Amino acid sequence: MSPQARYDKVSETDSELDSTDDLIPTPRTARNSRKLILPFVVLLIVSNIVTWYISTRHDREKANTLTGHTIFADLAWDTPLTLHDENPYNQRDEKLRDAAWDAINIDDGMVALPHSIAKEKGLPESQPFPWDRSKGIYLLNGHHSLHCAKAIYISLNEFKSGKPQSRRWGHVLHCVDQLRQEAICNADDTPRYSTEDEVPVTGMNQMRMCRSWDKLEAWSRQHTACYRYINVTKPLSEFPQVERFVWCPKGSPYIKEVEKVFGHIEWDQDGFTISEPELA
Repeated sequence: MSPQARYDKVSETDSELDSTDDLIPTPRTARNSRKLILPFVVLLIVSNIVTWYISTRHDREKANTLTGHTIFADLAWDTPLTLHDENPYNQRDEKLRDAAWDAINIDDGMVALPHSIAKEKGLPESQPFPWDRSKGIYLLNGHHSLHCAKAIYISLNEFKSGKPQSRRWGHVLHCVDQLRQEAICNADDTPRYSTEDEVPVTGMNQMRMCRSWDKLEAWSRQHTACYRYINVTKPLSEFPQVERFVWCPKGSPYIKEVEKVFGHIEWDQDGFTISEPELA
C-alpha cells in the first residue's frame, strides 16, 4: 500500500511573508525613518564641506610649493645673486670684517603671528606674544641661520684672538648643528663649477637665483614682535626676556600695552627712550 503524503497548511507565523506590514511601512514608521536619516544627511554635507576646504587649502599650498613660492611671505626664486669670494664678511681688514659681522641684525626675524594662522599653516603653537595674547612669537628660519653664522664667527674670532668666549659652548655647538641640519633639509642640488687652480675652488662668482631677503624683511616688519636682541651675554636670571619685546615701531598698536608696564615712550629722530611709569 502506497504511503499517503500529508500536506499541512503553513501557519501564518512560519510564512516567509508574514504580513504586508513588513513591506509597506505605516506613516508613523516612515516619519521615524526620516528622523533617523536626517542627521546622516547633515553629517554627510558637513563632511563634504570640510573635505573641500582641506583639499583646496592643500591645493593652494601645493601650488605654492610647485611654483617655488613660500607659504608665508610668498617669496619666489626671482632674485639673481652672484656668490663672491671677496665680500665684507671675509675681507682681510679685521676691523672692517668685524664691523660687517657685527652689523648683522636679526631683530626683524622675530614675528608675532595669530594662533589661527599658525594652526591653519600647520605650525606648532608658540609662546604667547605679551602685548596680544591671540598671537604667538616665532623666529623666522632665515634669521636664525644668520644669527648662528654670526655667533660662530664671534666664537672663532675670540678663539683666534685669545679672548674669553662670550658665547656658551652649548650655544655655539647648537648653531653648528642647526646649519648642518639646514643644509640637509634644503638639499640644494645646484652644481658648483670647479676652477683649474692648483687648489681648486667651487662656485665662486657663479650666478644663482635666490629669494629676496629685502622682501622677507618687508613681510616680517608687517608682523613685528617689537623685538631687539639686547643684553646678549647677560644671564637670564639678571635680564627679563620680556624687555626684548618692548621696542615697538612708531605707530604700533602695541605701544599702549607696553607703556602700561614699562612707562612712557619718547620718540625722536634717533629712535626712542622709555621712561619709568609714573606712580599714582
